[in-house]
Parts: sequence; C-alpha cells; structure tokens
Amino acid sequence: MNDRRDYEKAIEIIGEVIRAWDPYCLIAEGVPTDEFDEQIATITARARGFRSATDAAHAISAVFSASFGPEKFSMLDCNGPASRIFTQLCGAKLSPVV
Repeated sequence: MNDRRDYEKAIEIIGEVIRAWDPYCLIAEGVPTDEFDEQIATITARARGFRSATDAAHAISAVFSASFGPEKFSMLDCNGPASRIFTQLCGAKLSPVV
C-alpha cells in the first residue's frame, strides 16, 4: 500500500470479509456493523506485510485472540477469512506478492 487510497481500499476489503465472517454472529444479531472496526484497522495496518494467506491468518488470529480470547481464534479457525482477504488484496494489487 503506497498511499491513503490504497489504505482505504484495503480497509474496505478487510472490513467486508471480517464483517461477513462475523465470528460471534454479533452483526447477524443486530449489533452495529462497526463492532469490529478496531480489529479491522489493526489487521489492515499489518496487511502490508502479508506475503501469503498464512500471514493474514496469523494477523487475524493474533488480533482477535488479543481482543476476545484465543479459544476461537487459532490460525486454523482464521484460514477462511484470511484466504479471502489475501486473494482480494492481491486482486486489488494491494499485496506485495502481486
């Protein structure tokens, strides 16, 4: 990510995936969609270093474990959204692996 536009696009991509993942079904139950904004911003700040979906899974696992506890956020649990995030970042040319 080289500029503010790249950051905003990355936060949009990551936010969309994380909100769709909705690990505690909070958004599905009516909690405001900004519920995970802090985690989304933290993951986005780390996205510049994503060289693989595994890197993204590690970031998601670390961020969500720190926020909510590790019981539901192993790297394996985070592989699905991590893969989608990495694929979409690559498609938008926001990954260093492009």
